[in-house]
Amino acid sequence: MSTDSLQPVLALDWPAVVEFSVVWLCTFAALEFLGRSRGAGVVKGVLFVGVVLVLVVGVSDNFSRELARLHVLLTGLLSVVAIVGVAVFLPEIRQALVRVGESTLEAIDPSARRRPHADIGAAVAEASITLARQHIGAIIVIERGTSLEALAQGGVTVDAALSPRLLESIFWPSTPLHDLAVIIRDGRIAAANVELPMPPTGAVPPALGSRHRAAVGVTLDTDALVVVVSEQTGTVRLAERGHLSDPLAREDVQRVLTRQLEADANPLTSTAARAREAEVAGHA
Repeated sequence: MSTDSLQPVLALDWPAVVEFSVVWLCTFAALEFLGRSRGAGVVKGVLFVGVVLVLVVGVSDNFSRELARLHVLLTGLLSVVAIVGVAVFLPEIRQALVRVGESTLEAIDPSARRRPHADIGAAVAEASITLARQHIGAIIVIERGTSLEALAQGGVTVDAALSPRLLESIFWPSTPLHDLAVIIRDGRIAAANVELPMPPTGAVPPALGSRHRAAVGVTLDTDALVVVVSEQTGTVRLAERGHLSDPLAREDVQRVLTRQLEADANPLTSTAARAREAEVAGHA
């Protein structure tokens, strides 16, 4: 290849290309993250106001003498919008930083994220089956890669060893913490009485109530695995990645739950079908 053919490439302003690429990638990553967060509804509004203010400030800067007061006012308003934007997305920013820290820790020490999946599955399954027999509703959220600390902070901190009896007592009617959800983190009950975000209308069949909607809602933005027990029907379902399984046979709950925990973020699209296949294979 001749030097003349390389002239257009060599003539490029490479520092500017690198800067533009970095800014574009960072902006895309931020929009992608915020677009999947619970604050996604205000992303467009904040961006619109911010872009308008930047354009107006840029125009007023050219007439800084004639529009001195307006320029100062708009510059201050732009700073306020930036601060408000940070405040609005503070939980999401905190969650992103936690995820970066967890990824770094896992890269350094892969065993740091190992959890006793079988133990968790056995304890949660036993409690769920007992509650289902008594027709006592429950939502048990099992944290995986995505931190649920922002949600847990809105509930009551428990930080106790996981056991079927403790889970059952938490959800028993008339107890102070029986309402809302429980979060399990690293084999421990991290928090109870946790309010979960609701999904958009239509994400869950209308025949199912708010408990199932909340179970699906928390899985839209996280990789959590949720066990939901119906108070009306006494059935047990799993929710993951925005999908809600069919009711599970009680003898299949522990096996399916443990399998999903070990899969660690495989979409839950046919849990009931996999359970039936496993049952058929067992009989064969």
